[in-house]
Amino acid sequence: MAAPMPHERPSRTEQAIGWVLFGVALAPRLTVALLPIPTQLIKTLTDDAFYYFLTAQHILRGAGPSVDGINPSNGWHPLWLLVNLIVQAFPWPNPDAPLHLALAFSAVFDALVVVVLYHAARCSISAGAAAVGALIYALNAMPALQSVNGLETGLAALLIAAAWASTLRLIRDPSTGKALLWGLTFGLCFLARTDTALILLWLGLYGLLNLPQAVRWRLVLLGAAVASALIAPWLMWNWLAFGSPLAQTSAAAVPWAIRARYAMAYPDEPLWRLSLQVLTHPAGWLRGDYLGAPPFVGFVLWPLALIGMAWFRPLFPPPNRRGGQRARPLPLAHIALLLLAGGITLLLVHAVLRRYPRPWYFVVMAQSLALGLALLWERIQPSRQRGVMLAALAIVLLMPGVLVWQIGYYPWQSIQLEAAQWIRQNTSPQAVIASMNSGIMGYYGERTTINLDGVVNPQAFAAIRAGRLLAYMQGAGVDYFIDSDHALENEYAPFMGPDYRHGLREVTTIGAPYTGLGYWRVYEVLPPER
Repeated sequence: MAAPMPHERPSRTEQAIGWVLFGVALAPRLTVALLPIPTQLIKTLTDDAFYYFLTAQHILRGAGPSVDGINPSNGWHPLWLLVNLIVQAFPWPNPDAPLHLALAFSAVFDALVVVVLYHAARCSISAGAAAVGALIYALNAMPALQSVNGLETGLAALLIAAAWASTLRLIRDPSTGKALLWGLTFGLCFLARTDTALILLWLGLYGLLNLPQAVRWRLVLLGAAVASALIAPWLMWNWLAFGSPLAQTSAAAVPWAIRARYAMAYPDEPLWRLSLQVLTHPAGWLRGDYLGAPPFVGFVLWPLALIGMAWFRPLFPPPNRRGGQRARPLPLAHIALLLLAGGITLLLVHAVLRRYPRPWYFVVMAQSLALGLALLWERIQPSRQRGVMLAALAIVLLMPGVLVWQIGYYPWQSIQLEAAQWIRQNTSPQAVIASMNSGIMGYYGERTTINLDGVVNPQAFAAIRAGRLLAYMQGAGVDYFIDSDHALENEYAPFMGPDYRHGLREVTTIGAPYTGLGYWRVYEVLPPER
C-alpha cells in the first residue's frame, strides 16, 4: 500500500489532532508536576535537580554559578539553568512554588515532543500512522516520568525532536533558511544537554550524506556556523573558568570514584570487567531505562519497532514493479534508526566508559521506539482491529508505568527531607553542612550546604582524588556532615583520609534505616588534631 503524498502545511483537522495529542501527553506529566513535593521526591524528583534550583538562587543573589554560594561550578546544562533563573527571579510565597513552575515547564516541553513527532512524521507517512506514533510517546511512562524529574530532560527531549525534524525538512527541501534553522536546533540541543552531541553527530552525518551535492557543503557549513556561534560562549567560559571547554565535574566526579573504588578492591582486574558488570546489570534493562520504555515492555515493543524500520528501509530495496527502478528507502525510517544509533552510543559511553548510566540519559530511545511503531502501523494498516490494537497498546504502555509510580524511583529521599528539617531546627543560620547528596538538604535546610561527591563542586572533586575529603571539610569550616551509612562507609570512606573517624563525632540519626543504605547520620566535624 503506497503512503500518501507528503505535504508541508497541515490542514485544520491535522492541527487539531496535534493539539489533542499534546493534551493527552500533557495531562499525566502536568499532574505529576503539580503533586506535593514530598510525594514527588519519592517518585520522580531527583536530588540532583536541586543543584539547578540552588545555583539559580545563588546567581540571582550575586554569588555566581555555585550550588553552595562558595565554590563556582559548571555541573549543569545552560539552557535549563536559564529556565530556572527566570523561574527563581520572582518572589514566591514558599520554596515549593518555583519548583512546581519549573516542573510544569518540563511537562510542557516533553508534551510538545508529540506535536513535533506527529507533524514531522505525517509528511512521510499517513496522518493516522503519525498520530499513533505520537500517541505511543504520549502514553509511554518512561519519558513521562523522567521528563518531570527536575532536570533538563524534558527540554532536551524537545530539542532532540526539533533537531531530527529540522534534519528531515532540510533534506526534503534544501534551502538557506532551513539550514539556518537546522544549525539553530543543533546548537540549542547541545546547550540543553551536552551529551546529545552523540545523537547530533549521527544526524549531522546523515544530513551531509543526503543533501544534493551542489549545495551540500554550503548548507552544512552554514548550519555548523550557526550551531558553533551558539555553543562557543559556553565552551569559552568553561575553558577560562575551569581549564577545559568540556570540564564539567558532573560528568567526571562520580565515574572517577567508581573506577578508583574498583581498582582498590580488585587491583588485578581490568576495568573492562567493571564496564561489563554495569552494562549487563539487569536493573537498567528490566526497568526500561536503556530501552526508553516502561518495565519489561521494551522487550516486546522493540522487535516490532525494528520490523517497522526495516520494512521502510530495506538493505537491498526490491525493484519497483512498474518501472524496474529500486524503491527509495523512507527518510523517516532512517531517522528512527539514527536515533537508535544515538541511544546505543549514549549507552556505550555512559555504561561502558563512564560506568554510571542514569535513567534520564536515554529518553531518545522513546522517540526512536515511537517512530518505529508508527512505521509498522503504516505498513500493516489495520482496519477492523484498529481500536482494539490501540487500546491494548495504551494498556501495555501505561500499566507498567503505574508499577514504577507505586514503587517510586527515589523512595529514600523522604529521609533527606527529614534531614533538611533537622538542619533548620537544630543548627544556627551560620552553620555549614556537607553531604555527598546535598541538593534537598541545601534547598530545604536553608543553610550553606557543600556538595561532597564533587558533582557540582570542583574543590571537593580535587579532595576526593587526593584522598583528603575530611581535611577539605575541616578547612572549609564545615560544622556538620550528614549522609547515609552506605555513602560514607562504602562509597567515600576510601577518599576521606586516614583515621577519618577521629574527625567525626556522631550526633544523631535521621529517620529509620533504609534497606541497602542504612541510617542517615549527623556527624559533627571536629577540628584537626594539633
